[in-house]
Amino acid sequence: MSVEIREATADDVAAIRDVARDSWYAAYGGVLDPSTVEGALGEYYAPDLIEAGVDHDDIAFFVAESEDGVVGFASAEQTWADEVELHTIYVHPDRWGEGVGAALLDRVQRWATEQGVDRIACSVLADNAIGIGFFEASGFRRGAAAKGEIAGELHDEYEFELDL
Repeated sequence: MSVEIREATADDVAAIRDVARDSWYAAYGGVLDPSTVEGALGEYYAPDLIEAGVDHDDIAFFVAESEDGVVGFASAEQTWADEVELHTIYVHPDRWGEGVGAALLDRVQRWATEQGVDRIACSVLADNAIGIGFFEASGFRRGAAAKGEIAGELHDEYEFELDL
């Protein structure tokens, strides 16, 4: 089953929210309290926030689309002269292991290279075994441990970097 990676549009907001919800519950359902997941989804994936990200000139926002519709998304932003921060990369859990995440990451890497940066950085919750495995398999180096806030709660996370 093939996917096309394309720039996200305002028409994709509902599908992005659906993928985010299913991905968050699959990745974090056994780790985070459901109220924390719901709080994070409400805070990070409000329709107006997604639309603002899609429309923002400085944010690269891509979707993976198959004949089933949008099955994944990624967003990134150049936050330093030499670095792009990968804000999000999520794939619907029904499509895990099919290369959708790798295709999205490849598109983000090409965009980052076009920006002239040296690396891509991101943070992953320490309890997100799926995410950690994906980034390590994709060549990212695990860096420092840190704390990240999700819906007002602090959680352990790792910083990851990929040299370009």
